[in-house]
Amino acid sequence: MSINARVRQARKAAGISQSRLAKFLGVTRSACSQWESTQGTAPRRERLEQLASLLGVSYEWLATGKKSKEERGVFAVKEGAVPSYRTAMTTDQEELLKLYNVLSIKKRIALLEFLRSL
Repeated sequence: MSINARVRQARKAAGISQSRLAKFLGVTRSACSQWESTQGTAPRRERLEQLASLLGVSYEWLATGKKSKEERGVFAVKEGAVPSYRTAMTTDQEELLKLYNVLSIKKRIALLEFLRSL
């Protein structure tokens, strides 16, 4: 499966439109369309990282089609590893992140859009 097909598959599985994805990422809908087209261009590494996180798939799968051994979700980490961002987070921030992680993709996007509107 091509990277274009993986981007399309992940977006559709997340249940969001190209327009909504584009708005969330701050790009045009036509950019999203290009990423999904067999004749189009693939997203750059930074954008692939954003897409993977947003759409709930691993970066490795989105970029290569292979699943990582440690893959267990959107924020997959190795057993026993403590992400560096965790050491600087308050308990409120940790709670927000935990609550965010259990939301569906659609609810994550809605929450982020709401927070940005404040």
